Amino acid sequence: MDMSLSSHGQVDEEQLVACCLRGENRAWETIFRVYHPQLVSIIKFLMHGAGAAEQAEEIAAAIWSSLCNDNYSRLRQYDARTGRLLVYLAKFARREIWRSRRSEMKRHTRESKAARPEERWEEADGGLVLQEFIATLTRREREFFQSDLVGSSEAMGGFRASTANRWQLRSRILKKLRKYMIGVRGPMDTPRAE
Repeated sequence: MDMSLSSHGQVDEEQLVACCLRGENRAWETIFRVYHPQLVSIIKFLMHGAGAAEQAEEIAAAIWSSLCNDNYSRLRQYDARTGRLLVYLAKFARREIWRSRRSEMKRHTRESKAARPEERWEEADGGLVLQEFIATLTRREREFFQSDLVGSSEAMGGFRASTANRWQLRSRILKKLRKYMIGVRGPMDTPRAE
């Protein structure tokens, strides 16, 4: 198979993927050479934060690895009729970024709880507990929490959402807050209804 780029700089993606599925090393080299730099750029853009450059390569490596796992099952799911290969890879990038951020938030929460010297909830600094809880929220949830739930002056008026979206965000945040407070206080410290 001719793996060269066309006059427009395009690769026949469907043919390239088919060759990769047959295990042709040259096809894998081509797909990596053509799509890896673009994929890393997309990941950096999606992360738009500190540490994006270092993590982008790790996330890209996880995506390339996942394409080869389970007898190429993820690569077999690609359909050239539904979109470009790069768009398909970007979908996995978003998932990996989400997993990475969620894992980092959970790690941070565990470390924060372990580092706190208070043995009992009553001794805990309420502001510290609130800051730790806010750190577990997504960016959108934090914006809503600060503008609508606590009425922070810096966030007032900046959050725009429909009534239904506000209700969903409020419900999701309150549910997370309940779970978080049970984790901080412990199941034995929760007040009982008598």
